[in-house]
Amino acid sequence: MNPFLDPVLRRARHTPDRLFGVFHDGEVWQPASIGDFMRRAQQFAAMLARHGARRGDTVLLVVRHGLDAHAAFVGAMLAGTVPGFLPHPNAKQDADLYWRQHRAVFGLCQPAAVVASDDLVEIIRAHAYGSGAAVLPLSAVESEAPLDGLIVQPGDAPALLQHSSGTTGLKKGVVLTYTAIVRQLAAYQGALALDQVADARIATWLPLYHDMGLISSFLLPLWSGVPIASLDPFSWIARPGLFFEAIESYHATHAWLPNFAFMHLARAYRDERQYDLRSLIAVINCSEPCKPAAFDAFLRRFGAWGIGAEALLTCYAMAETVFAVSQSSIGTAVRRLTVDSGCIEHMGAVAPPDAGGRAVTLLSNGRPLDGCDVAVLRDGAFMPERQTGELCVAAPFLFNGYHNNVEATEAAFFDGFYRTGDVGFIDGGEVFVVGRRKDLIIVNGKNIFAHDVEAAVSAVPGVKPGRAVAFGDYVDAVGSERLVVVAERAGDVAGGDLIRAINAAVMDEVGLACEDIRLVEQGWLVKTTSGKISRAENVMKYRGLVLADRRDRAAST
Repeated sequence: MNPFLDPVLRRARHTPDRLFGVFHDGEVWQPASIGDFMRRAQQFAAMLARHGARRGDTVLLVVRHGLDAHAAFVGAMLAGTVPGFLPHPNAKQDADLYWRQHRAVFGLCQPAAVVASDDLVEIIRAHAYGSGAAVLPLSAVESEAPLDGLIVQPGDAPALLQHSSGTTGLKKGVVLTYTAIVRQLAAYQGALALDQVADARIATWLPLYHDMGLISSFLLPLWSGVPIASLDPFSWIARPGLFFEAIESYHATHAWLPNFAFMHLARAYRDERQYDLRSLIAVINCSEPCKPAAFDAFLRRFGAWGIGAEALLTCYAMAETVFAVSQSSIGTAVRRLTVDSGCIEHMGAVAPPDAGGRAVTLLSNGRPLDGCDVAVLRDGAFMPERQTGELCVAAPFLFNGYHNNVEATEAAFFDGFYRTGDVGFIDGGEVFVVGRRKDLIIVNGKNIFAHDVEAAVSAVPGVKPGRAVAFGDYVDAVGSERLVVVAERAGDVAGGDLIRAINAAVMDEVGLACEDIRLVEQGWLVKTTSGKISRAENVMKYRGLVLADRRDRAAST
């Protein structure tokens, strides 16, 4: 018995004409029934089986977003293999960097097969790095008959490989079983009351190689029978209105967005046409610290379209727990909590702001899902409520460990809890996330979270939202880090004025001025393959700028 695939296969047999989803092909929306979708998935299963993929083998997918990407993933499951998405390269990326980042992934995963877009087959064969994988073009599936003898794995078998999207170092493969996935889906469906929504539909532009897109907008709706309206992430970037078109045309009730996307939509959508958003029950902010300013900007821009504060929700999620850890309440505006910044800067007790202190307003990430336990760890001990520390999670849907990485798996747990690396606290049973330990910048003993600085910079007119990086640059002479910001310009604001505006915004947000601000052209900043800013790569590029400046000064003297 397979708790994930069995209900999907039953639905395909008994109600084959039921809508699976509509997919934007670049011009129009194309519908696909669950019956047609599963037949396509069985064609992919047959292709993998014919090329020697066996039960338990890893299969990597490097394909463009669309119906076939979804079908290839499920087809790999039907063939008894363990699929994992990798991002498709794009013209805006540094090709050498992309393949360098994935060299270690191929070596660690040792896939039996790679299904790739046709134009990538030869380059992947050249970069398979001795893995021995069969590299199969996506178009080859056309000649396959659907596989009849499906190899449906039991619930305790690995179902998929989800690569974490860390901004530093090698991406770690998260192994998830079918049972863990279904436990997560059932708990999360309950938190959203999704099964109680008549004609629920999900609108999405999210990439499938990230857990937010894979789980919330593919596996959850596939398992629960909720149709999706799906478009390619690059189409959304080029035409933000397509997301609103999907919501209005297909009466979407749910959608998930990263924090930056709320701000990006508020700025980037400049068409005169307005869309009807009244069908939306929940637009859920997750995948990075959720900021009040993002919600405020979205509502100022689109509130007149029929969406209110009660529909903008938050979630705390990660690949290691399949997806959601906590979720704010449906139908209720997210709770805001204003605290003294010192409790965050010095990892102490949560307290209201003093008369002369600096206040920071946080969004709750809601209560933990049923069966999930969130604890706060500091100095080797678990803390009570309203004490900051590292958030740790125990849950029946926790991952089994990192793929072929025993050392990283052992380091990730403490007393049965997974150590998330996130800093936060619990208040009134609700989870508050304030940052990540590895993104901490310490300036003369003061703790600053890079994402707070980056969010403040991204909100400055003239800076491209989501395209700023902040980090600490250690200076031996003073024995401390200095605060550095690199931001991509968007618009024609004068450089000096923009630098002053950035510095003022950072001072307002964290009470500290930047030691160095660099404005760069659009596309300069390096992103991870999941779309996040790569701190390590951009620190290296920044140091290259500093060296170039020194050479120029030396040459001028």
